[in-house]
Amino acid sequence: MRSLNEQKEKIDGASYRELRLLEEVGAASNLSQRKLALSLGIALGVVNVLIRKVAKKGYIRITQSGWRRWAYVLTPAGMTRKFQLSMEYMDSILGHYRKVRSMLRNELSQLPINPESRIAIIGTTGLAELTYLALLEMGITRIDFFSLESTVRNGARFLGKDLNGIGQLRGKNYSKVVMAVTGDAVPQRIQLAAQEIDEPQIVEPFLQSGDGNVNGIHGG
Repeated sequence: MRSLNEQKEKIDGASYRELRLLEEVGAASNLSQRKLALSLGIALGVVNVLIRKVAKKGYIRITQSGWRRWAYVLTPAGMTRKFQLSMEYMDSILGHYRKVRSMLRNELSQLPINPESRIAIIGTTGLAELTYLALLEMGITRIDFFSLESTVRNGARFLGKDLNGIGQLRGKNYSKVVMAVTGDAVPQRIQLAAQEIDEPQIVEPFLQSGDGNVNGIHGG
């Protein structure tokens, strides 16, 4: 699998910057280039070049609204272009979503679990959602969700299921505990150990190595 940096570069490429510019201009015409640079997270000089590029293609119209002040208006061609880029971006995201879901399912299928297994998922991230869907595709339906917080309010739910606090998790009730979290999971691992959850029970999908690449699932 490509590194996370390579995936981010694909999502944050020139087409995405163009889409974001058209979105910003479509939302408000009285934006300065400095404000656009801040909104898009790119250098002022890059914004200037990008504006000239899309204006030349007829996607925005530039008019002077005062001394050294300019207004940017999205043209009908720009609206069409924004829609096209939005669809391309959505297809790219969905394609990546399906790929990660397939990889996750393949990794989970290597674990000693079956349709009778009961699985705990820690986290309410996109990875938690993908993990849930992958397990369902494997025929595993006995799945419970746990928040990173020790306790949660009564009636809290995630993906239509009850959401419990991690402090309520009891390892003896589950075949595997999946850490569907991003970033450092050490505090949660320490808490699980204090709750007498064995290390082999814990599964961490797509744990990053030190070089930024994504490895397979960690867990026995």
